Amino acid sequence: DGVLSIILMSGVKLMKNFNLVIVIVVACIFLRGCEFFALSFAPEKQPLQKNSELTAHAHKVFWDTLHKGDYLNISKPMTLLKASYLQDPHNAKVAAHIGFLHAWRLSERRRLKNIPPQITDDAVLARKYFGEAVKLDPKDARYLGFHSSMLMSEGNIHNDEYLTRKGYFQGLESIDSWPQFNLFTIGYSMSRKDYTDPRFAEALEMQWENIDVCIDAKVDRKNPDLSQYFHLEFSEKRENYKRACWNTWIAPYNFQGFFMNHGDMLVKKGDPETAKKIYQIATKQSGFKTWPYKDVLIRRIANAEKNVNQFRQKINNSDKIKENSIMINTPFSCMACHEKS
Repeated sequence: DGVLSIILMSGVKLMKNFNLVIVIVVACIFLRGCEFFALSFAPEKQPLQKNSELTAHAHKVFWDTLHKGDYLNISKPMTLLKASYLQDPHNAKVAAHIGFLHAWRLSERRRLKNIPPQITDDAVLARKYFGEAVKLDPKDARYLGFHSSMLMSEGNIHNDEYLTRKGYFQGLESIDSWPQFNLFTIGYSMSRKDYTDPRFAEALEMQWENIDVCIDAKVDRKNPDLSQYFHLEFSEKRENYKRACWNTWIAPYNFQGFFMNHGDMLVKKGDPETAKKIYQIATKQSGFKTWPYKDVLIRRIANAEKNVNQFRQKINNSDKIKENSIMINTPFSCMACHEKS
């Protein structure tokens, strides 16, 4: 009887423990289910532009700072835009402008006397704010292109191949959405690659394709000449999406900056003769006379052969670069297109 009682007591205890286990398992499933449904049905962030007085002022200071090339005073528009964002976190343009300031601070870090290691945090913040802009205005392919570019930059900084690949494939998606804009954006981002890297060859091909989709023709890649297409800049029939092909209020020297970069990439490839012809295209467009970086381009034409090895050099974060590198590594990597004369 004693033995039987012990067995029965043990059985009851086991049953209680089993029931407790079932309760715990069911609770866990329920909680995970709650998490799944809560996350699945969370409302998406919606665009809602209040356009307050602060926002209008922040945008004005942003453009004034950018067009003056006032790199050392980035903190002024940054503070105003982030204050505006805190008031109105549903404004895609505010988020995008914050993202661009972080990207500018990172890209033109060679302007700084001493480059701090934490400058790389700007890649993370730029990607975050461009991501918010994409979320709020997914139809604007510029935001998707910039977000893709910063994903690749962040992946490169952290040696994270997943981020790099994600940025690349998202970049291809952005090109499909607006090739005239994003063939340059994505190709420019990959111009940092080693000249032997297949991605560099692909990036250079993107620059050629960019010209083709702007003029709706196939440019001669050995003897490029666009003189017969310059009238398209002011054509009444020009489609709005082709504004990315020419100088605009946003990028007063977009045309010159594009051909400087394209020429630089050809030099880096090892084709200085074609590079000089591409550089020359920038000099023939009307905006060249007032371009702040026209003397830099003239020196690039004169030194194209010598620059082949120079542009292939690996650049460290602390290296002092003025103009003796491919455009994306210079202190005017953004301003070559955006700085007003």
